[in-house]
Amino acid sequence: MALARTAKTGTTVKKKVSTVVVTGPSVKCHQWGFMEVQLKVAKTVIGSGPSAKVSIKLLAVTWPIYPDHTPKSKYINAQALPLLKGETIQLQAASGTKLLNIAGATHTTVSWRISLQAALALAEKP
Repeated sequence: MALARTAKTGTTVKKKVSTVVVTGPSVKCHQWGFMEVQLKVAKTVIGSGPSAKVSIKLLAVTWPIYPDHTPKSKYINAQALPLLKGETIQLQAASGTKLLNIAGATHTTVSWRISLQAALALAEKP
């Protein structure tokens, strides 16, 4: 019976929760300019070292750089960027792979996805 009552001592699991802002690279959006996605995430790290488990929750998505140098690019992005933001927030961490193209804004969507995937990878590092 003595073995059944013995408990491990000295093993505590570290849990760290923080809010971080990460920015993806500036990605060329065909001939229209550049796109850059910035994420504000709640990051939870459980454990430490290479075995640490990281989970993130997207709190906000912004685009500090986006194509806006022509009337056409301004029109397209005024429509597309809020849709991409909403879909990114809805899909959370899966948005890097499950984000759908927006008809009429294919170049913007592709550049958004590339910058987003890089930003998510940065956010998920312990």
